[in-house]
Amino acid sequence: MKKYIAIGLAALLLASGATAIVVNRDTRPILKVANWAEYIDGGDEDSELIHEFEDWYAEQTGKEIRVEYCIADDNETLYNMIKMGDHFDLICPSEYMIMKLLTEGYLQKLPLSFFDENTETNYYAKHVSPYISRTFAENHIDGEYWKDYAAGYMWGTTGFVYNPELVDESDTKSWSIFTNEKYAQKITAKNNIRDTYFVGLAMYYEDELLSLKSQYQQNQISLTAYQARLSELMNDTKEETMNAVKQILKSITGNLYGFETDEGKNDTIAGKVTVNYQWSGDGVYIMDYSQGDDEENPVANPLYLNYAIPDSVSNLWFDGWCVTKNANDIEAATMFINFLSRPDNVVRNMEYIGYTSCISGTTDENDPYYDYIYENYVRAYYEAEEDDETATAYDISYFFGDGHLLYTPADQLNRQLFAQYPTQETLAHCVAMRPFDRESNTRANMMWSDITFI
Repeated sequence: MKKYIAIGLAALLLASGATAIVVNRDTRPILKVANWAEYIDGGDEDSELIHEFEDWYAEQTGKEIRVEYCIADDNETLYNMIKMGDHFDLICPSEYMIMKLLTEGYLQKLPLSFFDENTETNYYAKHVSPYISRTFAENHIDGEYWKDYAAGYMWGTTGFVYNPELVDESDTKSWSIFTNEKYAQKITAKNNIRDTYFVGLAMYYEDELLSLKSQYQQNQISLTAYQARLSELMNDTKEETMNAVKQILKSITGNLYGFETDEGKNDTIAGKVTVNYQWSGDGVYIMDYSQGDDEENPVANPLYLNYAIPDSVSNLWFDGWCVTKNANDIEAATMFINFLSRPDNVVRNMEYIGYTSCISGTTDENDPYYDYIYENYVRAYYEAEEDDETATAYDISYFFGDGHLLYTPADQLNRQLFAQYPTQETLAHCVAMRPFDRESNTRANMMWSDITFI
């Protein structure tokens, strides 16, 4: 309202020959960033971390910048915003959407200078986890590799958050839990076609997936061949497969408490749901909060929940920073990525968000940020006390580098530590989703409408 009054008053003064009122405006160049809600320390455009970046950028370059931080509800919403002409310099989509935007020409390669480890402020190149670096280097679509277009931000798996007092752990190891009558009206699925179609495929192919796993474990097939076949099966969109999956998903709807996106977190904490199919980061939030340790936000009936990943397959997901094809300021965009990849900011983000960063640290002991994340986050939260007789060795060297063997309370093998840093053995049977082509997308949307309107 004040804006319109000011404009009207200025016009009136000009018309009467009075001196015009000069309105101070922020004339700094804008870096327009799109991300998910509550996905940065502080949550949104008022995040202190964003303002700190603006100051850091000025210190490093001698130039001013203002971050215009936009929130997208989900990948599809972000995609539609871009298709409708909304301009962003930097976006943070998930793996399948990165591939979709890449094939449709909406992204540009990260500059080669971004990967120069000799540049002091290239925190991403110097500190990205070897596991993430290798995964991005190996995955591609139409010959275009993830590593060239995306810098990993957060990553994780999907699995079941469950109440071990009410749920048999063995039941969480199979996708058939969705049709298990013991959990009627006590289990949830995701309210989106991508994650729920993955569930249907996992149920449809479960026997074959377990057979493949056995072949791999008996050294009958290589890890590369095993994971390639998993990816083929779990991204199967043939019409006959979709029809079969549709019938499976229809069969589970009567057993569900419901399809959910965010509300499942509170329903699980409240005890309304005993098995919640969940992204690992939200799983950590649920397990943390349900314990009732937060004195400022106590829960009425504390619960001690676990996290499990089915034995046959599960989803490996990533969110990554991408520079758009029509970005106005590539330098500012890549510096924003690097600022968030500085290990002290990584810890701030993980503590606020609850998700797991793609950044691990460096092997250079002369680097001031050597092992910063491992010491200030992993050990701070998960290392066992000296007198803990349950302490168990947990190898996370695949993520942090050789020698990172953590001694942790035994229960963490099924709880937050496992959700944030699953074992390398578990990750062997986790695969990324790929984008639907146009024909498959049409069929999937029709299938989803039939399922959700039952």
